[in-house]
Amino acid sequence: MSEPPTLIILAESEGQPRMAVPHAQLDALDAAPLDHLNSLHHTIRKGLASGLQVLLVAPPMVAAQAHHLLPPDRVILLPDAPPDQPPGHSDQMTLGVAIAVIASARSPGWLLLPGDMPLLQSDTLKAMGEAVTRDPLVFPEYRHRRGHPIGFSAEFYSELIRLQRERDLQRLLAKYPARGVEVDDVGILMTQDTVSPLALMRTVLQGHAGLRAQR
Repeated sequence: MSEPPTLIILAESEGQPRMAVPHAQLDALDAAPLDHLNSLHHTIRKGLASGLQVLLVAPPMVAAQAHHLLPPDRVILLPDAPPDQPPGHSDQMTLGVAIAVIASARSPGWLLLPGDMPLLQSDTLKAMGEAVTRDPLVFPEYRHRRGHPIGFSAEFYSELIRLQRERDLQRLLAKYPARGVEVDDVGILMTQDTVSPLALMRTVLQGHAGLRAQR
């Protein structure tokens, strides 16, 4: 049996502004309040429950807090940021994606998921893992609203490992059409925080992969 696709979870430093989660949805979680690490740990657990291979891309301090969930070889440390960039900058995260893809070179595909999406259902991740083995570029939709994760098939390997900056990822997503996968999971959607580096990465993924959606 071939190995499942790889879920690449992108995390940022604890000091970044957080995403807002509707109060009515907090009861879907088994821990409160929903702080940064709580949210990330829920997201990791959903990934593990999906049966996908899970890789975490995170700054050292955050990665250290996930050691009880993932073995060391499943954690990719974010590379050092250039002097003119803050830690966790979206260019830094994009480079982290490339490193994670190299580390999982034999994977049949990759799903890119922001680490602060704890309401996402593990069944949705499983469905997206199956979709990425059928179509080159995929994303989930809930009532015609697109969300996360974005999925790349193995044929994108040579392009993903060359990613260096956010604009490289933007160009890649704008170049190819993507197929939407309808799911019954509002957890694929989040109210965007327009300040944090993770939110900028989320905007890159959400803003381009659906522009030329296939039907």
